[in-house]
Amino acid sequence: MMRNWTRHHFRASLATVGSVAVILVGTVAATSVTTAHRSPATAAATVGGLLGLPAISTAQSYNLSPASRTLHPTATTESTGLLADYVSAASSTSELSAHALQTIGAGSSVITVDGAPVRRSGTDPDASFSYLLHGSGKGTQTVRVEEAGSASSSYDVLVGNTVVHTRRPTSADYAFGGRAIGLEHYSFTVPAKYIAADGTYRLTFRNTAAPGDGAQIAGVWDSATAGAAQAPFGGSVTNPKGALTTGSTVLKSDIFGKPYVIYDFGKDVAGTISFNADSRSGSPKVGVAFSESTQFLTTQSDFSQDPSGVATETHFFQPAPGRSAVNDSVIRGGFRYLMVFLDTPGELAVSNLTLHFTADPDNPDLRNYQGAFLSSDTTLNKLWYSGAYTTQLATIASNTGRPYPAQPGPVANNVTVAKGTSFLSDGAKRDRLDWGGDNVVSGPVSLLTTGRGQAVQNSIEWFGDHPFPNGEIPGVYLPAPAGFQSAWGEYAAWWVHNYWNYYLYTGDRSFLDSYYSAMKGNLAWFATQVGSDHLWNVSGSTNGHWGYGESGQETYDNAVYALALQDAAAAAAVEEDSSAATSYTTRASQTAAAVNATLWDDTAGAYRVLPNSAAHPLDGNAMAVVAGIATGDRATRALAFVHKTLGTPNGELAVDSADNNSVSNVISPFVSYQELLADSALGTSAGDTQAISDLRRTWAHMLTGDTAGTLWETVSPTGGLGLGSYTSMAHGWGTGPTAYLTNQLLGVTPTSGGFATFQIAPRPAGGVTWAEGTVPTPQGAIQAAWRQTGQSFQIAVTAPTGSTYRIVLPAGTGTVVVGGNTVYRAGHAVAGAATGTVSRSGTDLVLTGLHGTSVITTS
Repeated sequence: MMRNWTRHHFRASLATVGSVAVILVGTVAATSVTTAHRSPATAAATVGGLLGLPAISTAQSYNLSPASRTLHPTATTESTGLLADYVSAASSTSELSAHALQTIGAGSSVITVDGAPVRRSGTDPDASFSYLLHGSGKGTQTVRVEEAGSASSSYDVLVGNTVVHTRRPTSADYAFGGRAIGLEHYSFTVPAKYIAADGTYRLTFRNTAAPGDGAQIAGVWDSATAGAAQAPFGGSVTNPKGALTTGSTVLKSDIFGKPYVIYDFGKDVAGTISFNADSRSGSPKVGVAFSESTQFLTTQSDFSQDPSGVATETHFFQPAPGRSAVNDSVIRGGFRYLMVFLDTPGELAVSNLTLHFTADPDNPDLRNYQGAFLSSDTTLNKLWYSGAYTTQLATIASNTGRPYPAQPGPVANNVTVAKGTSFLSDGAKRDRLDWGGDNVVSGPVSLLTTGRGQAVQNSIEWFGDHPFPNGEIPGVYLPAPAGFQSAWGEYAAWWVHNYWNYYLYTGDRSFLDSYYSAMKGNLAWFATQVGSDHLWNVSGSTNGHWGYGESGQETYDNAVYALALQDAAAAAAVEEDSSAATSYTTRASQTAAAVNATLWDDTAGAYRVLPNSAAHPLDGNAMAVVAGIATGDRATRALAFVHKTLGTPNGELAVDSADNNSVSNVISPFVSYQELLADSALGTSAGDTQAISDLRRTWAHMLTGDTAGTLWETVSPTGGLGLGSYTSMAHGWGTGPTAYLTNQLLGVTPTSGGFATFQIAPRPAGGVTWAEGTVPTPQGAIQAAWRQTGQSFQIAVTAPTGSTYRIVLPAGTGTVVVGGNTVYRAGHAVAGAATGTVSRSGTDLVLTGLHGTSVITTS
């Protein structure tokens, strides 16, 4: 049976609930006032205060948005100080005449990996190559190596005959193709006892007996704490922190040197770099490299262009002699770490290093969120604000999209890829394009946090304005000449969901009316793809997915299609198009029945990828529950299979088997968000507890280490970056926790356009003892708070004037006290002053017809 939910993750369908008793439910008269004219922080603090909770304004301590668009790095994390030597595989002079390259065994050569020249040892056992490095001759040396990483590479690094570093096969941080996309680096020390009196030593990269891809080295630095570089080698960095203050940082380089400083902005940022340059000798060229993580911070930068390894990701400048200003015109749309280095000999002083923050360009006050969230769990609070900030970073100017495909030469982000002045892209670093699937998650998050809807609307309208002649809505727009793409059938279905969701959150009837015919045309196209068996048979020309390509009668795509039909029926009802509403509802039920009949594997207790497939996917099983295709015991079994079979310490894998399907076996935060909704849709405390567990496993580790602050695009099975340096670490579809915490844990969801009516259905679980928050609406802010103490549960709600709401109390409620009066006890109503009704929905107690401010205590 399809669930008759206005929105798919509501707690209950009240339209089918019989009233147990009609009683008088009192609101708190003293606080039953209009809240639309109070600031969100003030109003929410009042509601939370009714339950003895902290002021919601304290949640600002988790807000990551900058107070100004002019930012400075917060620290320097590394610099060469005294750079004794540098050797690069990009220069035969550097390798041969300057560093006396020696090779042993067959296969050593310079190859290009992801656009970078690397010296490869070959794949023969014990094959090697070595360089004669020129250290300072004083004390321990530190060696930094940039390599083209591979999951199979196995080699030793030696000084003379002594192993000083080992590189062994590892699955960590490698997903596709068994290698890290882009260069990465590592460092180690060389004790002074291994270095000759003149400072030289031979550094060897030697394959093991089972070398895999062997050593693939792009560059090697030697730096020291004492002594001096031996000309023409090396260089130096003086006062590395000077560029952060009123001073300057001086970089000086000889012919075989590449001195650098690494700056940390403390979190992912986006924008254009500027600094003052004082060219004191020679004609130094300065390079500025970017990365979202230290792992992939190299002179090549991490990747932001597609295909990877084509464009020059690092920005280079040749300052004029004397003092000049360097203003980088190219937006770098997502980085935390900035490496500034000299690429040619000379001396350069750098000062006043700043970033102009370009994300969320139409927002005059980046930190002034209209939404808020605070709970007893610090990790959840951080996740809510990390999702909010990630979505802000993905909100970009419409004329700053990423060119496609990448072209050789300097990178650029200067293409018009959406409507209006700003839009909600998929990610800050990449793709910087409008993708219909990503907006499923990031659209509601943007509306729940900043409360600013124009960028979200522009993203939806960009596709709605350009349907194909057959009615299909495009799934993505690629810059000309590619244009709008029809290969993403899944995203054509998600567009319907985005269209309806935007109306639910904003109540923009003009928007709903304007794109209603586009919605109908889109679903008319779908009807041509659905067979007599009522299943959508995805063609090879429309098989684009969130992370793979698959055609046929898929569980996942059919579940997304069924959900789109339900959303379309709701839109048709608002448009008073009863025949269309009936048709969409019927089609949704028919597809649901066909999915259950054809794609359910009763032996496994889960849905298959395709009919007769041996593989069972996370996306299909989660979406079957979200769309109401799987209900009751079948929903419970499907999710139990997911958690038992696909679970890892870092979240659920995408599929249990690679047989007969193309599903990418990674951990996808996009799909994991649907898993959260599915867990919650069970309507049980066990499901709610599982959702919090899933949330913590998949997302909490993103808050730690050098990537803290933003939420990722994809995760490798071992918890690393699923696409290597190409991974977007500030990706809109990864922000599901923010929506879940407001919609499910706090429990606030709209039941009609613009929250004119809404529902509060708190889902206390996972050890969370209280939560409070603010939800922006066109009428003003909704404030909600709840607190659980032992067997007592309290909830306080304030609604804008003109809004009405219902409250679904947690299962097991026995006694209800409203405004000091007991109105419900032991399954029976107690007479009171009537302003609403109390109804039973299974084990839940539902209060309806509420307005203003209500404070309710249950036990």
